[in-house]
Amino acid sequence: MLKFKSRKRKHFPKLSLLIWIITLVAIVLVQYYPQWIDINNQFAIIPANMHDAISQSWTNSLRLISALFIHGNWQHWAGNMLLFLIIALPLERKLGSFWFIIIYLVSGISANLLSIIQLSDSTHYLLGASGAVSGLLGAWLMLFPRQKMSVIIPVGLYLQKISIPIVFVAIIWLSIQLILQMTSVGSMPIVWGSHIIGFVVGFIIAWLYRVSNT
Repeated sequence: MLKFKSRKRKHFPKLSLLIWIITLVAIVLVQYYPQWIDINNQFAIIPANMHDAISQSWTNSLRLISALFIHGNWQHWAGNMLLFLIIALPLERKLGSFWFIIIYLVSGISANLLSIIQLSDSTHYLLGASGAVSGLLGAWLMLFPRQKMSVIIPVGLYLQKISIPIVFVAIIWLSIQLILQMTSVGSMPIVWGSHIIGFVVGFIIAWLYRVSNT
């Protein structure tokens, strides 16, 4: 559990919970009920077709947002949503729903735009909340650089609780993204750089929040 000491009234993280529920429903439909609705075809992005799709109807631009709520499999969903819950719940309580959703959406959209550019010839589905979650991590680092994350790890037959500085977590995560970007195969339908863009955008928006509230 992460705790922020503040005398200000904290907001109930309703949007964080709503996003989590939407992504859960989406992955259940993708995995178990594809005959009901083709989630990927309706809401994900195909980079090679995106320009033509928007030319045909502006509503296809909304895929830049809807793709943030879809994941390819349970591992993809769990990997994003575990970090999401750790960061999003306390962040929304501290910032309020408006700034939280701005950081989440703008970071995610920015990451998707970069992915579309770099994967302009790809016909693979572009989906996932990685860019948006990266933005939340960037915002957290900007606003709470001294905050520590409490985690429980197994040590032999016991569970040990340790506190890890968020700066250390962010540096490790960012380094992993840079390494993956430099070593990824050209045909691999993943743009690790989009995670970095999401991180930077979240950091900048959090800075704007900080400036506007001082």
